[in-house]
Amino acid sequence: MNTRASTAPRLTLWQVLAYGAPGLPLALMGIPLYVYLPPFYANELGLGLAAVGTALMLTRLWDVITDPVVGYLSDRIPGRHRRKWLMGAGMPLLIVSLWFLLRPDDDVGLWHLYLWGLAAFLGWTLIQLPYTSLGAEADPTPHGRTRLAAGREGLALVGTVLAAALPILLGSEAPADVLTAVFWLMAILLPAGFFVMAASTPEPAIHRPLVDWRHGWPLLKHNRRLRGLLGGYFLNNLANGIPAALFLMFVADRLGAQNWLGWLLLLYFGAGIAALPAWTAIARRIGKRRAWGASILLAAISFSFAPWLGSGDVAWFALICAVSGLSLGADMALPASIQADIAGIDSDEGGGDRAGLFFGLLGLATKLALAVAVGVGFGLLSLAGFEAGDSDTTALAVTYGALPVVFKLAAAWLVFRQLTDTESHLRGTTP
Repeated sequence: MNTRASTAPRLTLWQVLAYGAPGLPLALMGIPLYVYLPPFYANELGLGLAAVGTALMLTRLWDVITDPVVGYLSDRIPGRHRRKWLMGAGMPLLIVSLWFLLRPDDDVGLWHLYLWGLAAFLGWTLIQLPYTSLGAEADPTPHGRTRLAAGREGLALVGTVLAAALPILLGSEAPADVLTAVFWLMAILLPAGFFVMAASTPEPAIHRPLVDWRHGWPLLKHNRRLRGLLGGYFLNNLANGIPAALFLMFVADRLGAQNWLGWLLLLYFGAGIAALPAWTAIARRIGKRRAWGASILLAAISFSFAPWLGSGDVAWFALICAVSGLSLGADMALPASIQADIAGIDSDEGGGDRAGLFFGLLGLATKLALAVAVGVGFGLLSLAGFEAGDSDTTALAVTYGALPVVFKLAAAWLVFRQLTDTESHLRGTTP
């Protein structure tokens, strides 16, 4: 029985929102790093699509090492506020690295992109992993974890919408202007969000002792739920990452609608925000796994029409952005809530309090998928001989629109067939 969950007080709405506060500035990195940064370094700084895609992929591949290590260490830091201390340590590294990464000189090379990208992603990991792990511990009930994940990801979507709206707010689509604005927003809002969260979000006073690796490894290796979640999560993020990396080129070169870029992003992420409360309610009614699987299928069906669009089809693409955006809230909140449940089950079965390690593995799957997405997306276009501005955009349409659908369908199969429900295994909890 999970005695913690049966005795834990329900967090107030303010505490849920305060916990989510750092999610807003952390999400500001998403669009710039995957939509604006690659074409900025590739085209405006002249480093080339394939080279930039490879450099960014290599920076993210380091997360294969850093995510599990940071998660493992975060579980072993003594003291009641171990998650918050590690987050505070990661902020200076992230902000300094972004200064150099987002505001480069005109004559920088690939080493500048690689090294400062590596430092920025390490700083982000030092913040994000203990942050998501705290969401598994602050409220140990299944629905409480969903509330915290929804609060975090809801404010993250607000941050993403703010990043998407920057071209409109700035009156400029220039990547350099957008990247500079993102840096200053991060430098101001991230410390502010951290202090709001740290003051309001509880951490457990007592942690279950960790088992040594000889006993802990078999619990991980034979954890079917964990394997199913990581497999589906990787494929789904791979499907999301390819169009994210190619979005700017698809809108500009395929649709001829560069002036609509900011509005299309706003529509997509706005739909995600609007749908998040509905997905939370659906997950409580039919289960998190089924709700997440349904959202993946919804995105796959809507996105399957994207390759058939051509120049001037902005209205149809806007409809695709709206419908596929509805699934975004589920994509962001439900897998993290499922992973929190899996970590809780592991703790009940004798693994100790090692949510940091579990979210390190989830972060590894995320970043590995995004690294592969950038490399595959830009690599396939390079192999096809496509360059930004080319008149023949067939390769772009297929890579952007058709390939992600294949990965989405594979992810849905894993979620429905290999992942099992987590709520019923957490005994002694309130829903």
